[in-house]
Amino acid sequence: MVGQRIIRVAVNGYGVIGKRVAQAVAVQKDMAVAGVADVAQDWRVRAALSRGYALYGATEEHAVAMGAAGLDVSGTLDDLLEAADIVVDCTPKHLASKNIETYRRLGIRFIVHGGEKHQSTGHSFVAEANYASAVGRDCSRVVSCNTTSIIRTLSALKRHGLLDRARGTLLRRATDPWESHQGGIMNTLVPEPEIPSHQGPDAQSVDPDLDVVTMAVKVPETLAHLHYWSVQLTREASKDEVL
Repeated sequence: MVGQRIIRVAVNGYGVIGKRVAQAVAVQKDMAVAGVADVAQDWRVRAALSRGYALYGATEEHAVAMGAAGLDVSGTLDDLLEAADIVVDCTPKHLASKNIETYRRLGIRFIVHGGEKHQSTGHSFVAEANYASAVGRDCSRVVSCNTTSIIRTLSALKRHGLLDRARGTLLRRATDPWESHQGGIMNTLVPEPEIPSHQGPDAQSVDPDLDVVTMAVKVPETLAHLHYWSVQLTREASKDEVL
């Protein structure tokens, strides 16, 4: 685009989250995918190459292994970060907190996901609720899909003056499809032992004024989550108004 600077976005981790982030970035007019970094050598990263993304190994060892597997590797994560303006960390839970040290050392802006703690960035983000408070920050944390759903649903009611309090039960998918043979559950349910489950307090890290309590149960499912809400409204409202 003439006269407009293109933001170069690195995607670290090309799994369930990373592939969606990269695809979203690719269709933005003011952004470009600088590349994706990963540790795998299978069909997942081959899909990244098929979309035209430059592929990087998370470390030198991973880059070598990718090359040995016949993949076109552009370098390591460090090389990718040098070519980017911002990195979206989509690595598995708890890995991003370790990567943050590298991002801060290099002075690159970064976004982590809901598997990390709110304290890792000091800011938890859902566009519908707190977009303005993210402007100008060097880092932020995009909350999980479950927490994002909570915020989107309840904040809509809140903005229209309808929300008093909400109590919800979440039926959560157990694992990613390609890992179901490792730790997936069958013919059983695994309740989270604490009430509230972590999603309620996590939603309050985005909007502290929400009166919300959640319970969660892990179910033998790999594709989606189900939320069941009991919401007390501030006044009488019709179904059409709520919708």
